[in-house]
Amino acid sequence: MDDAELERCYAALGVEPGAERDALKKALMQKSYALIRGGGNDPERDRLRAAHDAIIAHLDGLEVQQRQAARVEARADREVAEAEQLVALLEKKIEEPKLSASDPRSFERGVVNAVAPPLVALFAILVQQTPLSSFLTGFHVWIHEFGHATIGWMTGHRALPLPLGWTPIAEEKSLFVYWGILFLFGVLFVAGWRERKIWPMIFAVGLAATQWVMTWKLPQTTVDMWISFCGVGGEFYLSAAMVCLFYFRLTQKFRWGGCRYFFLFIGAGSFYYTFTRWQRIYRGDEDIPYGSMINGEEDAGGDMNGLHAEFGWTQHDIRFTYHHLGNACLAVMIGFYLFFALRLDKVVARTIRLSAGM
Repeated sequence: MDDAELERCYAALGVEPGAERDALKKALMQKSYALIRGGGNDPERDRLRAAHDAIIAHLDGLEVQQRQAARVEARADREVAEAEQLVALLEKKIEEPKLSASDPRSFERGVVNAVAPPLVALFAILVQQTPLSSFLTGFHVWIHEFGHATIGWMTGHRALPLPLGWTPIAEEKSLFVYWGILFLFGVLFVAGWRERKIWPMIFAVGLAATQWVMTWKLPQTTVDMWISFCGVGGEFYLSAAMVCLFYFRLTQKFRWGGCRYFFLFIGAGSFYYTFTRWQRIYRGDEDIPYGSMINGEEDAGGDMNGLHAEFGWTQHDIRFTYHHLGNACLAVMIGFYLFFALRLDKVVARTIRLSAGM
């Protein structure tokens, strides 16, 4: 029924549009009674009855539509409530647990920052002196390969670090690699922002800026040199980074409170092995490791061979650079340890809050 026909029905009964059912029934009875008293004919009363029934049918249809809409809305509300409950449950699962001050996973416990790193590092060094050192060898080789791969990824090249001592790196740049790595930095930033942790956000922004410079500004010759250099270089700086990250609150998705002990152990053991070896090389007690692990000392494609033959590094340059890189990484680790063991991070945080008026 269209609006014009509906209005004619209301007019026939002599009621205002939108009248209630009781008013419609009353109007029908009054007009029908008036027709009977006045000698009106049956067709006229039938016309009034038809108008009344048409309006009632229209109202019934509206009520059906309203009930259907109410059911749809109620179902949507239930689905939204269920989704909110699911999100709340998931967030509860990944939210940072409330740890007591005595829990070794806690970042607030001062004794953890002061005692745990040297104890874990000492244990890793002792393991290196035993036959159990073979347990760390695979991780050490993988760190070396990740040293190559990280430069490849940060310069837009496909790279696959294999723990058997080889990292194939594509010669051409790949936009897929560039945007893929940048996307991961974005995920890290968003996770840090959602959990209100500043360090993941700082790391993400710094790494993204470094990636842009290394991908689009470095000449390919420089990239190739860094790839050769950062096998052993990665043994230093990646191991040191694994040690230093012990103090930083990463996103809870990493379960970093407990996992950081494992990374501290692996990083300390790998750094000790590389550092002591290059100290011997620097003093002349051991030769520079030419060749490669897979093809032996005669492999002209080894990292040191590339630095010496392709990029003009002298043996003194190689010894000098890795020796001082190791010393610099050691100094950084000691600096981080003292900074957090002495709780200077709390002093800095308190100073920032006071400066911001918080």
